[in-house]
Amino acid sequence: MKKVVICHFLVISLQSLSQKLKQKTRFDMKFFYRLLFLPVFILAFTGCGKDEVEDDEREDDKTTYVEPYHSLDMKTDDGKVTQLQKHKVGKGVPIVIMGDGFVDKDIKEGKFREVTNKALEALFSKHPLKSLRDYFDVYEVTAVSYHASSAFWDLMDPSTFKTAFSVGVAQEYPNGVYVGSLNTGDEKKITEYAKKAIDVNKINDATIVMLVNDIFTGGITSYSTYIFTTGYMEFPTGCGISYVTLDDIMRPHDDAQYAQNFLHEFGHAFAKLADEYVLEENKWDDFESGKENLIMYQNSGYSRNVSLESDVTKTPWADFAADSRYDFEKLGCYEGAGCQEKGVYRPTENSLMRYTSTTSCFNVASRVMIYKRCMNIAYGDSWEFNYEDFVKFDLEKAKAEHEEIKKQYPDYSKSMRSCAPPRFVKMKASR
Repeated sequence: MKKVVICHFLVISLQSLSQKLKQKTRFDMKFFYRLLFLPVFILAFTGCGKDEVEDDEREDDKTTYVEPYHSLDMKTDDGKVTQLQKHKVGKGVPIVIMGDGFVDKDIKEGKFREVTNKALEALFSKHPLKSLRDYFDVYEVTAVSYHASSAFWDLMDPSTFKTAFSVGVAQEYPNGVYVGSLNTGDEKKITEYAKKAIDVNKINDATIVMLVNDIFTGGITSYSTYIFTTGYMEFPTGCGISYVTLDDIMRPHDDAQYAQNFLHEFGHAFAKLADEYVLEENKWDDFESGKENLIMYQNSGYSRNVSLESDVTKTPWADFAADSRYDFEKLGCYEGAGCQEKGVYRPTENSLMRYTSTTSCFNVASRVMIYKRCMNIAYGDSWEFNYEDFVKFDLEKAKAEHEEIKKQYPDYSKSMRSCAPPRFVKMKASR
């Protein structure tokens, strides 16, 4: 403010100069130059200019704040459906790719199409999904957001943040390290947009991929419709929504982290796979109640890549553990899974449902559930699982993928997952 006063003084000095010149009867050049030099000297001394304006702006953040871009046209490109891939085998297994935090110009200028194509590549980059690609129908549905997801960090008032599906983003700095995280969005609206691409009667067979327009690594999955049973279901059902950021699908294909987080969340959403890692904050409050819930999930076709049994012959992967053709996977009962440190077991030391690392791929307990869900949707309830048919489909491709990973990444490395486990948001029915 002090410098503003000095600048104001310069204006007054110049006005005074003008008046004195008018009052002089004879023109005195020496007098003129002395008066003219005074404001020039003050200007040079104080540096009254851009820096002073910036100083004042820094005193009042509102003068420096620039509102992030927001959409100007919310309607023209909203809700448009494009089929990115059509099935070649079976009746078609539906996947709907949508985005949150993409503004009008992202869709109009092709950014959203670029990331949906990247998601399509990532989805079918690893076995068994790569080998099952011809069974899938993949759709893109556009949704125009008022703000980009990344604008959340730039808004003066984050409570004004508006995106199409209200997917929550958050940031933390534990020990000085940036961590981003996701929360689920408006799932009723998400499901309604998915129905623009697929028949309402197929929504329980659909998997929705929600791409969140930000670059931190984050993901979460929810089950918006599902059926639990007190009996036994061979195959799971229900719509799953996989929320993922753009980080790993935008990486080069030879990057060690390419598509890892994306496929981990898709494994949850599509095949209803459980996490195979330990996460203290998601430890069951009551272990006995947790066990009862896990048994109910498994009876309904969910979470069959983990077990409460420490005896491998009693696990969902017992047949594969007894099959010497699968010895390369070193199947067993490794304690620590389903976010629990004790009492829950996983099939392998490492897998894509445990670590998103250079050595991660789906283990056979996960692959068989992906295969079963795909075939059940593609051919209907008349399809029956045959163990040897699956081995014929799976074995050689799985071994080749394991060998390629060992060759490409001889040094074992791991990156622990730290996102929340899948959540059930709505009870559809029970039987």
